[in-house]
Amino acid sequence: MRFLTSNYVFSAHTGFVPNGILVIDEAGVVHDLLDPLKVSQLPAAEKFEGILCPGFINSHCHIELSHLKGQISKHKGFVGFAKELTEYRSNATHQQIVDAIVLAEDEMLRNGIVAVGDISNGIDSFEDKSKKRLRYHTFIELLSLNPKMAEKVLEVGLFLKTDCPQTASVAPHAAYSVSTELMELIGNSAHRELLPLTMHNQESISESEFFITGKGPVRDLYDFLGLDISFFKPTGLNSLRSKLKSLPYDRNLILVHNTFTSASDIQWAEYYSKQLYWCFCPNANLYIENNLPDYKLFLDAKVKIVIGTDSLASNAGLSILDELKTISKHCPQISFEELLTWATKNGAEALQFSDFGTFEKNKIPGVNLLSCVTTENIGDDTSVTKII
Repeated sequence: MRFLTSNYVFSAHTGFVPNGILVIDEAGVVHDLLDPLKVSQLPAAEKFEGILCPGFINSHCHIELSHLKGQISKHKGFVGFAKELTEYRSNATHQQIVDAIVLAEDEMLRNGIVAVGDISNGIDSFEDKSKKRLRYHTFIELLSLNPKMAEKVLEVGLFLKTDCPQTASVAPHAAYSVSTELMELIGNSAHRELLPLTMHNQESISESEFFITGKGPVRDLYDFLGLDISFFKPTGLNSLRSKLKSLPYDRNLILVHNTFTSASDIQWAEYYSKQLYWCFCPNANLYIENNLPDYKLFLDAKVKIVIGTDSLASNAGLSILDELKTISKHCPQISFEELLTWATKNGAEALQFSDFGTFEKNKIPGVNLLSCVTTENIGDDTSVTKII
C-alpha cells in the first residue's frame, strides 16, 4: 500500500484537500482519500510538492493521424485543412503510420493521460491499442452524405468495430458529411449497445452555411473531392439543428469543437439531448481556424464540458494540460477546479469509464502531480508528472 500526499490533493468529488493523503495499492486501486482535518491518526506518507490529481482523460483524439505532425498548414480554415489532409494522408507507409502512433501514445503517457476517446477510420491504431497501455474507447468514424450508401457504410463500420481492441462504437463524422439515414442507423446501433457517441460540431461557420444555402466552402470541398451531391437539399437550419435529432437523446454524445456554437444552439441541444458533453480542443482550433469557442456561453449554460487534444495533424503536441492552459489564458474566469473536473471526472463519464476520473474508493484513475501551480490558476510553467 502507498500513502501519497502533497500540498493539495484534488478530486472532483472532494475539491482541493489541503495536505490530503491518497491511499492506493500497487495495482493503482484507490482505497481512501484522507483529510487531515478529519482523521486523528495519519500514516507516514510520500510527500510531493504541488497538486496530486487523477489521470487526465483525452476525450477526442485521432491517433492514426500522428504521422502528419507538422505537415498541414496552419490557419487555412477547416476546408483548407481538409484538402491538405486528403492530399498528404496516404503518403506514408503502414509502418511509418504505426511508428508514429507508438510515439504519440508515449507522449500521452508522459503527459499524464490515462484514457482516450479516439477516432478511427481504419485499423492502423488497433495493434497498439491491443497492448492496453492506455484505456481507449474507439469511435469508428463513418462518412457518407449519400442516403443510398447508408446501410453499406454502416456494415463496413460494424465490421471494423468487431476487430477493434477494447471498447468501440460507430459514430458519425459530422453533420455535413453524414446523411440523415446514416445518422439514424448509427444512433440505433449506439442505442442497442448502450455505447457513447461523438460528432464534430460547428468547427467552422461554413458548416451551417452549407445547410442554410447549400453553398460555400463545404460545397467547394465536395467539388474538390469529385463527389456528386446533387441529391443534397439545404434544410434552412444550421448544421447542429439539421442533424442532432437523428441521434438518440438518451446516449452519451460528445460534441467536438463547437467553435461557432451560439447560446441558443446550446439551449436547444441541451433541451433535446439529455446526456450531452461539449468537448473543447482549443489548440487545434487555433491551428486550423485561428478561432476559439465562446467559453463563457457554455459556463453560463452550466453544461458538461470535456477536453481533447485532437490530432498531431492539427496540434503541436498531445497534452491535456496544454489545452487547459490555452483555455485559462483566453478565459481566466474559469476556476482551476472546474478545468480539472473537465479533464478528469467529466471525460471519464462521457466515455463511460466508471473506474477512472476521481479518487473515489475502488477506482483506478492513475495519479498525476502538477508542479508550479496553485489552487487558483495554472501558468506557462505548470507541468505534469505521471506518478501512477
